[in-house]
Amino acid sequence: MDDMKRGRLAIPDFQRSFVWDPADTQKLLVSIIARYPAGTLLFWEQKTPQIRRRPFEGFEVDLKESATLVLDGQQRLTSIFQALTGTGQQKFFVDLELLASLDSDAPGLLDASRLDDVIVYRDLNARSLRRRPPANPVEEIRQSLFPLSLIDSELIEEWLDIMEEAVAGEDWRARRNEVRRLVRIYLRPIGNYRFPVVELPEATPLDAVCRIFETINRTGVKLSVFELLAARFWPAGVDLRRDWEKVQQKHPILNSFEVDAYYLLQAVSLRATAEKSSGVRASAQRSDVLDLTPNEFEKYWDQVAQGAARALTFLRDECGVLAPKWLPYSMILVPLAAVWHEAESKRSIESGSALKKIRRFFWCSVFSRNYDQGGNSQAGKDFTDLTSWLNGGNSIPEAVDGFSFAGEILDTARTNLQALYKGVMALTLSEGARDFHSGSNLTPGKILEESVDAHHVFPKKYLEEIDDPGNSELILNRALIDKRTNQSIGKRAPSEYLATMEEALGEEEVAGIVQSHLLPAGQNSPLRQDNYRAFLFSRKELVVEAIKSATGDSSPSGRAYA
Repeated sequence: MDDMKRGRLAIPDFQRSFVWDPADTQKLLVSIIARYPAGTLLFWEQKTPQIRRRPFEGFEVDLKESATLVLDGQQRLTSIFQALTGTGQQKFFVDLELLASLDSDAPGLLDASRLDDVIVYRDLNARSLRRRPPANPVEEIRQSLFPLSLIDSELIEEWLDIMEEAVAGEDWRARRNEVRRLVRIYLRPIGNYRFPVVELPEATPLDAVCRIFETINRTGVKLSVFELLAARFWPAGVDLRRDWEKVQQKHPILNSFEVDAYYLLQAVSLRATAEKSSGVRASAQRSDVLDLTPNEFEKYWDQVAQGAARALTFLRDECGVLAPKWLPYSMILVPLAAVWHEAESKRSIESGSALKKIRRFFWCSVFSRNYDQGGNSQAGKDFTDLTSWLNGGNSIPEAVDGFSFAGEILDTARTNLQALYKGVMALTLSEGARDFHSGSNLTPGKILEESVDAHHVFPKKYLEEIDDPGNSELILNRALIDKRTNQSIGKRAPSEYLATMEEALGEEEVAGIVQSHLLPAGQNSPLRQDNYRAFLFSRKELVVEAIKSATGDSSPSGRAYA
């Protein structure tokens, strides 16, 4: 506690704030009074500051240069400090009457299983006066509540002397002596309680510290690489949090698409590792991100942030990813952010060709489901191949080289295949999907305003009521429909709700809307005939044709040639 007050113990900036509930503090104090083990503390030696740090919560203190960092034990140390100093929102007391009762049963040997109610707390802001701390020492004595903040205080004798004023009759001296005895036997030893401490040497690698921290905090808030690098970069004058806020302000689309800052750090890692290996190797693995230096960060950060923003704008405007929900893979943003400068650095004609390649890479990656597993490794390989491909080299991204799409997968593909599902929806948006309600083209704003989502084309309840209904949750049975139209569809057959739409919009307009969603149109289409199985076959043909067009797969066999 003395080291905490004097700035010789500190908290790494990546640590979460103090979050313990007073009931947790109560349990800890019971363990300490009972002399039970209460866990080990983990410290990290710091002769010179390596990462950003801060004082314990509630302290205004200048930290020593060599302040030891507490990796495990912040919550326990903070709660004990607040309880034993009377700081914080809750004030902790010992119920003297109960403690005396337990002691009379076994003097000097308390049954820890009966100690739970000995420690009580009162909240300063409690609505009920009964739940607030006593107003003064006299009231504390009358309620038999001994403040834990007096355990190591010189004021304890003054508190005991108030017995004469607070206790009626002539027995105040006996009462004072009894309390003094209980404090000496059970409460003063709290201040001498010892935690075992493991101290990591200063030279412990940062990645090892991160893994140790996460291992011992599995049930807590997971330590992010962003938080760790923010703390580590701080001594070098790099404020990662501020830089992240700046790029979010500069590129609002990063916020709109809820981009995680870690993706940008991974893109920086791709650039940095590629430069160090002369383009032979690029990595977005966690260990390589943790190895980034402040200089590497500053060299590439703004460029990859702009690359991420431009890539998202491209995916939104050219690939139908009009909302975060319809981005098939967030991880695909990592190689795109890192490589985008290659496309923008070219002359206009070459730049157009580069963007076509990027579009093809995106669709091939989505429909080959290349990022379903091993996303970090895939991002590194794709960045290397994309860089070569965009510069006229022989390396072609794995997803593009020899791409083929087996349409049969759509026969059974349900919406739980998230990347494929989102890819098909984005593809329909890129093909000019129109609003079922108004007939106008769907835009990001309209999707938000009209609550447009992917709903059943053949309503689920309708299919449940017919013989041999088939699976209603197939991707092929989904289209982007606004909330009002979906509510009006209810459980009606397609032929019925399409007829209602035609009364409002006209036959030709409705046919155009239906076609824009890659749905079979026309009066003789399976939709008009309420034939679900024929509809699935026709819809699959339309979707597969659109996939082949987007991926450049025009061969009958489904093979793409680079």
